Amino acid sequence: MRRPLAIAVLALAGSFAALGNAPAADAAAARTPAKVVIVVGATHGTTPTYRKYADAAYAEALKYTPNVVKVYSPNATWSRVKTAAVGASILIYFGHGNGWPSPYTYDPQYTTKDGMGLNADLNGDGKLSDYENKYYGEPYMKSLDLAPNAIVLLHNLCYASGNSEPGNPQPTVGVARQRISNYAAGFLASNAQAVIADGHHGPADYIRALFTTDQTIEQLWRTAPDNNGHVSSFTSTRTSGVRALMDPEGTSTGFYRSLVTTPTLTTRMVVGTVDTSRDPATLQVPGRASAKVVDARLWPDIDTAVAGAPETAAPQALDARFATIARPTQTGPAGAALVEVARLDDATVHGFMRATDLTPRDSLPPRVLAVDPAAPVLSPNDDGIADSTTIRAALSESAHWTIRFRDVDGTTLHESSGQSADPVATWDGLVDGAPVADGTYSYRIDATDGWSNASYKTGTVRVDLTGPTLSGVTPAADADTWISPNGDGVRDAAAFAGTASEPGSVAAYVRDAGGTLLRSFSVPTPTTTASLTWDGKANDGSVVPDGTYEVRLIPRDAVGNVGPSVTRSVTVAAILGSVTSSKAVFYPQDRDALSTGTRLSFALQRPATVTWTIHNAAGVVVATLLDGVDTPAGTTALSWYALGDAGAMLPTGRYTSLVSATDGTLTAVQSVGFEMNAFGIRPSASIATRGRSITISVTSAEALSTAPRVHVAQPGVATWAVTLTRTSAGTYSATLTMRNGGPAGTAKLTVKAADSAGIWQSTTLSIPLR
Repeated sequence: MRRPLAIAVLALAGSFAALGNAPAADAAAARTPAKVVIVVGATHGTTPTYRKYADAAYAEALKYTPNVVKVYSPNATWSRVKTAAVGASILIYFGHGNGWPSPYTYDPQYTTKDGMGLNADLNGDGKLSDYENKYYGEPYMKSLDLAPNAIVLLHNLCYASGNSEPGNPQPTVGVARQRISNYAAGFLASNAQAVIADGHHGPADYIRALFTTDQTIEQLWRTAPDNNGHVSSFTSTRTSGVRALMDPEGTSTGFYRSLVTTPTLTTRMVVGTVDTSRDPATLQVPGRASAKVVDARLWPDIDTAVAGAPETAAPQALDARFATIARPTQTGPAGAALVEVARLDDATVHGFMRATDLTPRDSLPPRVLAVDPAAPVLSPNDDGIADSTTIRAALSESAHWTIRFRDVDGTTLHESSGQSADPVATWDGLVDGAPVADGTYSYRIDATDGWSNASYKTGTVRVDLTGPTLSGVTPAADADTWISPNGDGVRDAAAFAGTASEPGSVAAYVRDAGGTLLRSFSVPTPTTTASLTWDGKANDGSVVPDGTYEVRLIPRDAVGNVGPSVTRSVTVAAILGSVTSSKAVFYPQDRDALSTGTRLSFALQRPATVTWTIHNAAGVVVATLLDGVDTPAGTTALSWYALGDAGAMLPTGRYTSLVSATDGTLTAVQSVGFEMNAFGIRPSASIATRGRSITISVTSAEALSTAPRVHVAQPGVATWAVTLTRTSAGTYSATLTMRNGGPAGTAKLTVKAADSAGIWQSTTLSIPLR
């Protein structure tokens, strides 16, 4: 059973771009107020909640348009929804979602998928209810007669934004993208130009932005209050000419925000924009006009026009086209208003005419509503990545347009022209077959309508043919870098880090001593911080043989330019692993029967000569367990009771068990640390600060009969104590706020408690205090 997730569907169209050389007057008539239709489908017990959400959307929409229609369950049948949706600029849907791919039967026609779950009399009792749901899929959505440039909003819906049903496993990124493409396809096959699916956020913010802002739908969606900052774009598998985007809650999980849109669609195009092709109701000056009468008079100067002498006037043909230039203060005979004009088809024909002899004509230039440079950075190196850039625009009316790409001196390098409302031009970054130099180049879109009203829009694109650099790579070139990929969790991989001069990716190529390529992979670098690891495996997943390997790192920018490589040498020595101590803390120094020793061990993949030593905190060898001993493959272990080479008990402190194994060609070294003390104390910071907090984690070597307390001694401050809180068997913690007052210096943290035999014991840690 599909559980209900609320989904709102918005259909948006249009986008805005600033105009150049545009007349100030805006005299065209506004269109009918935008229509908003809100649908609530049958969603069982969740339907009342969705009606509440829909009422909130209704109240928000009424702030901007009176044309808001509700179609709520139990009356949301397909016939009623289809009728109500006619001419809708914004369609909002709350209800069940049934998409593909899904766990259910595949239907190649998507008859029940990627649409709406609406009311239907399924049991034949002649009644409709919130509990009878029928799915109307993609073919039905295609038949919706929405307004041009409509937007559909789907809220809290299953599948629409790529998500699964509640309780089902998360989809892969690939499946989520298929679901997003499929769910939008039917709506986009109607008049809709955008589909937003938002699984966790209601439509009010989208409605408000649609009516009160002038931006592209993509900008609106990217900056919505619930954006996650994880936007990625992809090509829709179902609809050409659109841009598909997703914004999951994590980088690859939580698919609850998506958008499929025409890139140049804007809010004004969705809810209604001025039609710049209409004739105004009154004469616009400056503007355009035509002769209203046969032989309309045109006087050559103001004096003859004021006199109204017919013998000095040139008769103009009916519908002759003029640019209106100015209104003189003088009037003609009988107070007739005069207008300075020039013929559009011949600017030398210039003079004055009576305003009553002119018909107002289209006086607004075509507006460049939106511009989308699909690739604002191009790299014309013929590598198949960003070799060209395509500029797409949306105009407020069909017009003759020209798109020019220019260098910094204004020289035109490439131009395209045409007649339409959606200009598009592609530049390959070449001049006479050769790539232009790196740098910033401009584009200019000029648009002129049939009445010679003109406007323009400019922008920039960048040519980048230079590869990035990778600097500060660690480990350094002279470092002794080796790994032991034997699955014990210690040194299983080699980690590399560096700084890239620009975002992109870094590819790694691993070759053996003979130059054979064993492994290649790439990681993205969305920022200039680059990091990757090699796990000692070949492309087929097998661990490479022990030996020395070359790892070549090659940076690549976002448009495919390759920078100089950085090479590092890595030794693989999986012969040794699993160097362990059974106890991280033990305490033989009190010579009781509690925690008297630890079990030390290591494992060999094949026979080797082994040296096994214990080192103190200063790195000095204090005990030798094996000294150049031929050791068989497998696990070697022994119990150690803190005795040094001389047979005496070693003092408390930090120690390291270090194993070195060699097969005569390669040497592997691995170690594990442990502490011999009543308590192991680990602070959250290496320096304590007066007036600020520091947390300590404490591990007890022995079972305790009292709660441990930490006593804090600060210079110039009376010693104070805090009882530690048990976090698990044998471990405790406390957060200490260091006291103000007293000088900087060294603070002493002493943990005290009685062991299970009632013997009191303590350990002190000294830490710098500032």
